[in-house]
Amino acid sequence: MTQKNKISQKSTGWRRFLQILARKLPEWATLAVFAALFLTALILPLSNEQLATPAYAPLFNALLSVGIGGVVSFTFYYIVNVRTERHRRNLARNNARQVYREAKRNIAYAVIHASQKGGRHDLIADSKTVEAMLSTHSFKEMFQNGRQGDEGFFAFANQMSDPTPEHDEIVFNLKIVSRAAERLIDNNVVDDRRLYDFFVRLSTMIARIERNGAGYDESKLLCNFIWEIFAGWNFVEGHLGYDPIDHHLAGI
Repeated sequence: MTQKNKISQKSTGWRRFLQILARKLPEWATLAVFAALFLTALILPLSNEQLATPAYAPLFNALLSVGIGGVVSFTFYYIVNVRTERHRRNLARNNARQVYREAKRNIAYAVIHASQKGGRHDLIADSKTVEAMLSTHSFKEMFQNGRQGDEGFFAFANQMSDPTPEHDEIVFNLKIVSRAAERLIDNNVVDDRRLYDFFVRLSTMIARIERNGAGYDESKLLCNFIWEIFAGWNFVEGHLGYDPIDHHLAGI
């Protein structure tokens, strides 16, 4: 793991912690108020004899009732709502990551087949090669070196100029990824603004790729997108060292 990747993960972790803290602060502040009422009604009469008189009993009984009621209500709220919401979020995130990884494997097979048709004879369409392609480092080693049209990533990109079965397979799986991203948005699973914007852009990008179709110029967006998710590199940020889609799915 590169130093840049480690820093990115630490930054994401702190950002998520602060967002959760800000989102849950009103709830925990409410719990603290109820707990303070409960402890006040319980401790003050024991620590101060002047307050342990029948005159103050109604007041402390009221504070005790409100405090206990608030703590019990918060406990049930946490069990029923917060834990259920956490389970729903984890289920949606894990399902989206599983769907994406399966779609990415299918795309990897299509990339291999297209590269073979483009003139590469060093690639084998087996599970070992596909698993290696899922690593950004290994993918770049397999595809970045090439000067001729039948070498490196060029062998694949040239096959996207025509409506080949491999092109259709890649677009089909990208549409599956887009639908998974849309489900996360529609089901209110993503409450982080940065993540929300990413998945909206992802869905828009895939829609443009589908609209463009095959062609020499039309397929450049598709090829750049494939290179970004497999090699972990884009024109804006340069080397990322990770798959940006899987990285953002993990951040939900």
